[in-house]
Amino acid sequence: MKQIHDFAVKWCDKFRDQNINYIDLVDHFMADDCAALGFEMDCGHAFSEKYGQAANNYKALDRIIDDVTDIPLLGSAIYSQWRYFNHWAYDAAEILEPQNRAWFILALSRLALLSGENPFIFQGTLKKIRIVSNNICYGPMPDSDDEVEQHLTINDEGRVWFSGYNFGHSGEGYEKARSKIFKIEKAATDRLLCAIAAYFGNEYDEIFATDIGNWEMELTNTEGTVYKFRGSLCADFDYEGIDLSDLVRDTVGMDDLYVFDGNCKPDVINRIALDYHREHLIIDRETETLEHIQNIGSGCKVSHKYEIEGGIESLLDDFDAEDLFSHIEGNPDDVVETPCETKDYRITINYKKNPQRVIEGSYDKNGLPDDFADFAETVFDFIRFYGMGEIFDPSVYGKVKRRQSEYIFCSVTFDEGYKSYYYLTNDDSIEVGDFVIVPAGKDNHEAVVEVVNIEYFNDENAPLPAEKTKRIIRKRTDDDFDPPVE
Repeated sequence: MKQIHDFAVKWCDKFRDQNINYIDLVDHFMADDCAALGFEMDCGHAFSEKYGQAANNYKALDRIIDDVTDIPLLGSAIYSQWRYFNHWAYDAAEILEPQNRAWFILALSRLALLSGENPFIFQGTLKKIRIVSNNICYGPMPDSDDEVEQHLTINDEGRVWFSGYNFGHSGEGYEKARSKIFKIEKAATDRLLCAIAAYFGNEYDEIFATDIGNWEMELTNTEGTVYKFRGSLCADFDYEGIDLSDLVRDTVGMDDLYVFDGNCKPDVINRIALDYHREHLIIDRETETLEHIQNIGSGCKVSHKYEIEGGIESLLDDFDAEDLFSHIEGNPDDVVETPCETKDYRITINYKKNPQRVIEGSYDKNGLPDDFADFAETVFDFIRFYGMGEIFDPSVYGKVKRRQSEYIFCSVTFDEGYKSYYYLTNDDSIEVGDFVIVPAGKDNHEAVVEVVNIEYFNDENAPLPAEKTKRIIRKRTDDDFDPPVE
């Protein structure tokens, strides 16, 4: 298994190499490796019988690659596909075409994953981390001064070594563009090493992709044993709610590190504070709170605070950090100001990556950001969802419990009409505001109606004879839909 894993890693690296010559990919060394591992060259027949076009089409392979678990079958497919370019293809250089590289990278990455499990779980006490992140991907060739690779080493004493490499002139190799050596606090170092050791001390899902860069990591324990890990530069490693890539960046104080995810995640908003006249709105990710404060007058202050675990995070994630409040039309110079009335605002936005942004202006349509109405509606809907509770709700404190001898009469309205109609039900779970399915008209076709009132009556005071009153069929579900308006 280790030999198969080493084979897959070696040839995957070759197919990822943007500067490799096609001769290096079609030479006979792959045939020798495949034969030594027992892979058979069957022109892809066995793999094609099971997976169809995936035997030579990278898009088809991408759709089924997670289902492939047979190592000999996959190895033979790789051998056969390579043999096509080595022996039968009109132009062997076609092996360098992006779609052909992609096929081999998918297949070899899957082979590496299937053959490289338990031997690569970290054990012991972590002493040193070394991460090499390469951001080269398929697409336009980088400019010579574009940074494409980063080397980062951290030891248990808090010593940090970093080097960044530019693409350089084609064919001449990468050029070191920056480097620095520094030290970080012991407590922060211990926290990072413990998190990395714990995460890679267990099995995890390796991620391999064809169109992005890759990372390689060496973990050295206190006994000198080195454990190697690798993957594509899109890994989202989460340890106890902490993103490991972000943890590395925060620990060493470098926001531009590629680490495991390529640092390509969009920025997020951590806090929004709106100050207007006598009102204040604060939405804070860290405390998971939304607070609305009104200073109505001297000695009169009203505050509503919402502590919603997960809810505040989702609310802030709904706002695009790149575009929120990005444009303000502004008022013309000749607008008429209301005397003795100042209605200015100040919005402060704190981001995860970018520096704090402050927006100021007059609190009116043209003075506010263009998307402020959408923002206000989103926040208001969030607050309205949680409402004022049931203490002041007359439908709760004014509700009378039903006796066993009483019928449940629901008043319903059709198509937002004003006239209501009685329907019977035995379902005590139906509430005012629910939508239900009822028989309507002489033909008793099914219709969706809204329940606007619920009352309890016995035989003596019922508004309609129970035996002549139609009954609700059921509550509306997600599978139901509103019929067209007749």
